[in-house]
Amino acid sequence: MSRKRIILIAAICIVLAAAITGYMLWNKPHKEVKDASGVKITATELYNNFITDSAKARTLYTDKVVQVTGEVARLALNQQDQQIILIKTPVSGAYINCTMEEKTNAVKEGASVTVKGICSGYISGDAEMGLPGDVFLVRGYPFTK
Repeated sequence: MSRKRIILIAAICIVLAAAITGYMLWNKPHKEVKDASGVKITATELYNNFITDSAKARTLYTDKVVQVTGEVARLALNQQDQQIILIKTPVSGAYINCTMEEKTNAVKEGASVTVKGICSGYISGDAEMGLPGDVFLVRGYPFTK
């Protein structure tokens, strides 16, 4: 076999492997949050875990289904018109920021709530401006108490 033919076959194999990998990743199923069992934790514990040892907390919680319990500080809508539930933490101005999968009227400010969602991590605030960071949950579902 000539050298050009070997290079052509190798290139075709690489492109084919990349296409198959891309197709499989594109069609990877989403995690089913609503029926999944999540790590049960309070808002205070989750927030404290991220601010004391963020590397360990990222390993334990990021991209995993988490069931967070706490007091609702505020309800809002984001730019995509999705409902946001902010759950209080021990740090003033810091929240567990939960983007909900569906809007609900069952959750009220000041009430206790449990939200199950996928933890997407912690985004730190700005220390110079006195803004604390938040822990974020996406694809959330509320369970009121």
